[in-house]
Amino acid sequence: MSEIRVGTCSWMDRSLVASGWYPKNARNAEDKLKFYSQHFNTVEVNSSFYSIPKEKSLYAWTLRTPPNFLFNIKAFGLFTFHAIASRALPPEVFGRNNANQASKGKVKLFDLERTARTLLWDLFYSRIYVLQSMGRLGYLLFQFPPWFRYEEKTLEYIRFLGRKSRPFKVAVEIRHRSWLEKGNKDLFLGMLEDENIAYVAVDEPKLVWTVPFEWPITASWGTILRLHGRNNEGWMKKGASVSERFAYRYNEVELRALVAEVAKRVEQVPVVFAMFNNCFRDFAVKNALQMKRYLGMEIEDALQIEQEGLPLD
Repeated sequence: MSEIRVGTCSWMDRSLVASGWYPKNARNAEDKLKFYSQHFNTVEVNSSFYSIPKEKSLYAWTLRTPPNFLFNIKAFGLFTFHAIASRALPPEVFGRNNANQASKGKVKLFDLERTARTLLWDLFYSRIYVLQSMGRLGYLLFQFPPWFRYEEKTLEYIRFLGRKSRPFKVAVEIRHRSWLEKGNKDLFLGMLEDENIAYVAVDEPKLVWTVPFEWPITASWGTILRLHGRNNEGWMKKGASVSERFAYRYNEVELRALVAEVAKRVEQVPVVFAMFNNCFRDFAVKNALQMKRYLGMEIEDALQIEQEGLPLD
């Protein structure tokens, strides 16, 4: 039977913590996760982009959430060609790295020796497999940077990641329009279908360089919508901070239109994930609760929603 899972792309975002959404007795990350899981049955782990999670953290997450709660892991940034703080490298990898890298503030994937890259992947895979083995892994997200263009070699790299990540459910978010241009789009989506990789649909500002809203189904296991908000001004501002870019709260009309898009795909795949990434203060959690309401999903904290000024019908 098909299901819809609605959640947010972080539970420990600084501005969310400062917003007052969490009760005062939720003093640490574990308490906050426990509270969050009372209202949502999935979350995207953003911290895994910056550093590989520790094994003890993974077990702690599962202990503080219900058995059906799923964690969606954002892949370590080096695997998607982002620069990562060198201090975030696991000790096993940092120690094998070239000596001149130790003094660098940031490191990229091919700054590492091949043996170090292999070890890094093995560590990441083994940690994520902890969640997979317990049935607590939703999807593994590879989010590529805006400059990652469509080319034969980049297409093959995504195929390589999909195969290397099995048996995880893999999802890919591209952020350059070239992937959806005529001639490229069919090859790209065809490859995703062949490898059973989910194309991530994105809702974001409609600008010259952003990816248009398209939501093809490419994986038999499920599909994903990530909602980044529609803060055109923030996205166009040069040097804008993360909070400036994602400071956007969807209104009722916008949300109901998105709910209709979600509903169209429910019967096509076993699970639809709708993940709010407008992580500025409590905007994401409020919009996620609001979407659950419009989808007719059970909301235990209706009184809280009403107090926050969200419509209940």
